[in-house]
Amino acid sequence: MLSTRRAIRSGSRPSLQFGTAINPPSTRWDPPLRTLIRLLTFLRPYTWSVAVTAFSALALMACTITLPYLTRRVIDDVLSGRQEDALLPLVVIVVVVGVIRALFAVIRRILAGHVSLAVEFDLRDRVFAHLQRLSFRYFDSMSVGQLMSRATSDLQTVRFFLGYGLIFLVMHAFTLVFVTIVLLVTNVPLTLLTLLMGPALVLVAAHSSRRSHPVLVEMQQRLGDVTQTAEESIAGIRVVKAFGQEAAQSERFGMRAQSAFDRSIEAARLQSFYTSMMGFLPTLGVAVVIAVGGTMTINGSLTLGEFVQFYLYLAILTWPFRSIGMLIGSAQRAVASGQRVFEILDTEPDLVEPENPSPLPAGGGHVRMEGVTFGYDPAVPVLRDLDLEIAAGRTVAIIGATGSGKSTLTQLIPRFHDPQVGRVLVDGADVRTLALDELRLAVGMVDQDPFLFSDTVRANIAFGRPDATDDEVARAARMAQADAFIRALPVGYDTVVGERGLTLSGGQRQRIAIARAILVDPRILVLDEATASVDASTEREIARALAAVMAGRTTIIIAHRLSTISLADEVVLLDHGHVAARGTHDDLYTRSALYRDIHDQGLARPDLLVVRDV
Repeated sequence: MLSTRRAIRSGSRPSLQFGTAINPPSTRWDPPLRTLIRLLTFLRPYTWSVAVTAFSALALMACTITLPYLTRRVIDDVLSGRQEDALLPLVVIVVVVGVIRALFAVIRRILAGHVSLAVEFDLRDRVFAHLQRLSFRYFDSMSVGQLMSRATSDLQTVRFFLGYGLIFLVMHAFTLVFVTIVLLVTNVPLTLLTLLMGPALVLVAAHSSRRSHPVLVEMQQRLGDVTQTAEESIAGIRVVKAFGQEAAQSERFGMRAQSAFDRSIEAARLQSFYTSMMGFLPTLGVAVVIAVGGTMTINGSLTLGEFVQFYLYLAILTWPFRSIGMLIGSAQRAVASGQRVFEILDTEPDLVEPENPSPLPAGGGHVRMEGVTFGYDPAVPVLRDLDLEIAAGRTVAIIGATGSGKSTLTQLIPRFHDPQVGRVLVDGADVRTLALDELRLAVGMVDQDPFLFSDTVRANIAFGRPDATDDEVARAARMAQADAFIRALPVGYDTVVGERGLTLSGGQRQRIAIARAILVDPRILVLDEATASVDASTEREIARALAAVMAGRTTIIIAHRLSTISLADEVVLLDHGHVAARGTHDDLYTRSALYRDIHDQGLARPDLLVVRDV
């Protein structure tokens, strides 16, 4: 971290030695104009509020524009002595206009704030709902940090522009049109001289947009990298500390932050230059007006009141010109953020639920795979022309070397992925014809490293069945041999576990995960090394519970320990994505050299053998 600070002070840019940014799966973003139009569609549900806000903004500016006219009346009519008795009425009118202006300013701010927050809520809700629909393949290619950045800071940037930037744009457009008309009525030559700055401003604004947009997109990407690194380091703090890599992680974070800092400085530098330039040009116009208009006043071509009115209107007109840079910058940031948000929303799920799904047929969990070929990368298949049938109510252990496709096989049953070739059937129905919710409730999954939410133990067990009673939750916990340790927790089932369940031991997390799967009463139970993190004594207790749970239920066990394999009616041996052998443990040990090799190398542990009928 020290070297990073030195690099920041010296202005150098350190190289990223600890990995590079994870880019989104698709960079085919919409053009900026189309992105802006798409963002505007999110205002549609709030048309009435937007209309009232716009009207309030116009009324506010109308009041502002009235004040120079009243000032001219005071100078030319009252101070000249022509209408001395008009002073008090004009003062009253100024006060009334000021009160009305303040009222409309309050209305505009309240409604604009409501609209901007409502749009941010809608966008965030839509992004989160869409993320729930995306398949595992998308999350494999996107980092959590990038997704969090898009769902937070990017949406806030969009919200600020839609809630405030657009309103200011309306106000400034109205001001430009109305004030220009008034100036033309006052003095045409002087007005035309003033408007000569317009084409120069347009050219500067166009050049600013062309230069700044790619830098702003890159800046948002780098800020996402910073969020990603922070999320990884916090989530993996135990690993970081276990390997003494605190300094290295700080260095890595510093490098990512430095990269984001560089892009932010570059964006700020560009914006500062163009904003200053667009602020200077109107000032130059004011100087011209003072010189020419002052001369005309001295010569009698303009009255003093008309000159002051013209100058005040020009001062009002200068603010929209000065704000062009800010508004363009706000729009560019919103478009850059919108492109990142729409990249998520435009991603189509790999798995599409049928429009008219068939109901899951009644049955006991019969599973059949016919000619299944599947690879996370279609060019590199994990399963190859695999045929497998598991009768309803049977318990089958899947065993094989690392990378043979054991876990992949089980993930095709609840349709986490679709095979490139072949089909998967549950009780005679192709899983692609079924509703995903119904199918997945019928398949209970217990992973080797179960995920628990930062919630109570009861809520984690009842995650698949939120309406479950306390008795049903406790019964599932008892079957998973978890009830005793849960009741020993500070507040029992109401104890809140830490994020990812890290306040519990690995064995405790696994037993809660088993209870969670048991509670939904699935017809198919998948145990993916579900007892890998428990000791021998606890494993025997869980094995006894599982023997009762698996009775009459189709169960697929992925395991290496004989203590777990012995729970199965038969064993399926996978080798390079296809079924190499099938039979009982004794049968396979006798006739399969591969199975015998796996066993003898210690992947199976005969010292933990458990008899099925205990």
